[in-house]
Amino acid sequence: MMKANDSFEKIMEWILSADSIALAGHLNPDGDAIGACLALGGALEKAGKQVQVILEKYADKYHLIPNGHLVCQAEEAEIPELFLSLDCGDEGRLGAAAEIFAKAAKKINIDHHESNTYFGELNYVAADASSTSEIIFGLMKDRLPMTAAEAAGLYAGLIYDTGGFRHSSTSPETMKIAGELMGYGIPFTTIYNRFFDTRSFSELKIMGRALDNAEILFGGDVVCSTITTAEIEAVGGSNKELDAIINFLKGVLGAKVACFFYEKTETDVKGSFRGNDGYDVCALAQKFGGGGHVKAAGCTISAPIAEAKAMVLAEVEKML
Repeated sequence: MMKANDSFEKIMEWILSADSIALAGHLNPDGDAIGACLALGGALEKAGKQVQVILEKYADKYHLIPNGHLVCQAEEAEIPELFLSLDCGDEGRLGAAAEIFAKAAKKINIDHHESNTYFGELNYVAADASSTSEIIFGLMKDRLPMTAAEAAGLYAGLIYDTGGFRHSSTSPETMKIAGELMGYGIPFTTIYNRFFDTRSFSELKIMGRALDNAEILFGGDVVCSTITTAEIEAVGGSNKELDAIINFLKGVLGAKVACFFYEKTETDVKGSFRGNDGYDVCALAQKFGGGGHVKAAGCTISAPIAEAKAMVLAEVEKML
């Protein structure tokens, strides 16, 4: 059951009263986590705050999002007065930044994942929002400085989490916000093309390997693929170049559930899930300590990749 949200007014009261502020997104940050953090971070810097944006190293395609000068790694960060967690379902998903979160004097959690645990002292979770960037736009509007740099970050987050305005989470309000952001003169075509139509050669080769590994299961209801670290390294790639694969799997005609697994480390496997026809993959991910949305979710499993795949598929079979 969704808990009550704190108001934007209360959140802004805490923000404006703090001199030093850290922002962070989830592990392996995507376009929404990066865009929301860098947009809000840039606005806070312009408002005179001392700002740190704590993010893991991310894929090259996200470097076009402005305000990247604010980014630091967790081991470089200082303990702030206020910590803002953005686009992160629970404290553990903050990774190394969780230790800084725990030591901050005040903590705010802003997110759009149904599985959010309301782990902040103040919380604002809108599961019906297309993205955390959409929520941050609402927080910032008429309250914090907004230039083309911040608008570009929010637009990047918006289009990433809506799949270029294709996902069912896209609402009339989402499109209205996108139009307002475009009004700041942002390079919206460049951002869109970089996210969806441009890739490195190694990413292309990785995708080819993953698609070649794909298989149809349970009478066509499930499409599944895996890729190992060795396969990624064989084409000169990295696990930062994998986020497009699950959406290709999801698009297989007749598939109700799509699953993709890759090795994060020697002992940890990342699983990404997509659901069609009302199948709740957030519930699936939560069985393994993960979370997300009804139609898009993920988790990390401490097991060899073949074992992790078998464990998940056993649960998928029960769903079906």
